[in-house]
Amino acid sequence: MIPLYINSTETYSGKTMLTLGLGMRFKRDGYRLGYLKPLGWLPVTVDGEVADQDAVFMKKALDLEESLDQICPVVMTQDLIERVYEGKEGDFGQKIMETFRRFYQDKDVVLVGGAGSLFEGGFIGARGVDLAAAMDAKILLVDLFRNGITTIDSFLYAREILKERLIGGVINRVRPEKMEYVRKKVLPFLLQREVDILGVIPDDRTLGAVSVRHLANILCGSVVCGEQRLEELVEGFMVGAMSPEHALQHFQRRKNIAVITGGDRPDIQLAALETAVKGIILTGGFRPNDIIISRAMERGVPLIMVELDTFSVVQRFEEMLGRLELREERKVERAKELVERIIDFPLLYRKLGLSPAPRS
Repeated sequence: MIPLYINSTETYSGKTMLTLGLGMRFKRDGYRLGYLKPLGWLPVTVDGEVADQDAVFMKKALDLEESLDQICPVVMTQDLIERVYEGKEGDFGQKIMETFRRFYQDKDVVLVGGAGSLFEGGFIGARGVDLAAAMDAKILLVDLFRNGITTIDSFLYAREILKERLIGGVINRVRPEKMEYVRKKVLPFLLQREVDILGVIPDDRTLGAVSVRHLANILCGSVVCGEQRLEELVEGFMVGAMSPEHALQHFQRRKNIAVITGGDRPDIQLAALETAVKGIILTGGFRPNDIIISRAMERGVPLIMVELDTFSVVQRFEEMLGRLELREERKVERAKELVERIIDFPLLYRKLGLSPAPRS
């Protein structure tokens, strides 16, 4: 059994995308696959039980046989955190390792999903770097690209701490204009210092987008109309706070956007409905008038009514957009395609001691 710990230099770097793509490839090549998420930070309720959102997603996407509590043995609810503060709960590292030893020994490969960084979890005795050592796991590190120096420093620091346990890295979300720089400058520099980069993944609009349905849920919004188009993906947003003439010009310049405007601005709403917007978020708790609803139904544009003010909605949009949350099927397929095409699987398999050829 070979554990591969997938972690990152910071949160929302693309661990889920990479884990999903790797898992699909390992299964395609005939390996018995396991997925373990030691710490879950996204609690949800499934059949009356608390589970981790990533565990729910991976169980379905990778067709895992383990139960949700076996996939993620520790879910960080607010209640649990409070008990830790009060000294009523302590070392969860032992519980995680018991789960690992009990349910995953018959696997060929176990993908271990890390938290926000290698050092998270220390306050409950479950720091990622310590768990990786206890599992004798190899570590693959994902870096969210910002600039070359930061990426280099992150990998060199990880190499210094992890030593031979670090088998390499993946650089994610590199903008097109930076790709040549990364390939010609960053990769050779890291290779000279014994850090192998197994793939450079470009910034991808589809993966950074979010569905209209997800937006409505996060904003606690009511869908007025357009239910049939809630799976459309939104890549950005614009605020309608100008004159209708200027608004129309601005909306026409952008693709795959949602428009945020006051529910009491029918002039802006009509302007938005003359363009190819993916949805309109109506703030302030104002219900649109019948003319707006009728026009939106004709155009197939979802109208989402929310109680929040425009500024609060913009804040939540900015928090969501760009996070690589793989909940929509199109994003799952895109992640699979990118990982399959870009990751150096022959090198990865050599480092793990696996045969790259599919097994019977």
